[in-house]
Amino acid sequence: MQKSPLTRASRWLAQFEQLLCGLLIIAFSTLLIVNVIGRYVFSSPLFFAEELAVYILVWMAFLAISVAIHHDQHVRLTMLVGVMPSHLQRLCYWLTELICLAVLATLLWYSIGWIRSPSAAFDIAITLDWPKWHFYLVVPIFCATGIFHILARLPDYTRTVFALVDDEED
Repeated sequence: MQKSPLTRASRWLAQFEQLLCGLLIIAFSTLLIVNVIGRYVFSSPLFFAEELAVYILVWMAFLAISVAIHHDQHVRLTMLVGVMPSHLQRLCYWLTELICLAVLATLLWYSIGWIRSPSAAFDIAITLDWPKWHFYLVVPIFCATGIFHILARLPDYTRTVFALVDDEED
């Protein structure tokens, strides 16, 4: 089956997000290893390492959530929906997708306003002496990529029926 350009773009974006997560994991690990060596071997830790590590973790978390949205792997409670007839399952699927789109669109709107506000624009990371809005950008980026991934998978009708696992299956 031929995939739509939107689906291919979503796949490419998810691969890029995974690559970025991998690079952030390497940066995070390197930062912490260098900090530990500096602290215990040279008695001179990197004073900014802990703050930067937190921001790296936050970016990784948001990117990973976006990738999970692309793969449709986020947590769902499907016990009730799984016993419904397929037409009601489709309705529930579309309803949850539309609710997710509405929530992400609302978060996108407010996060852009927040980043553009003076309180965020002039907020400085204490030990890094960098503006924090660079770190805050992950919120609208996540919302936009999450919306994109959901819109890309909406035409895929195979995702609209939930299957329950039998207890007797091995």
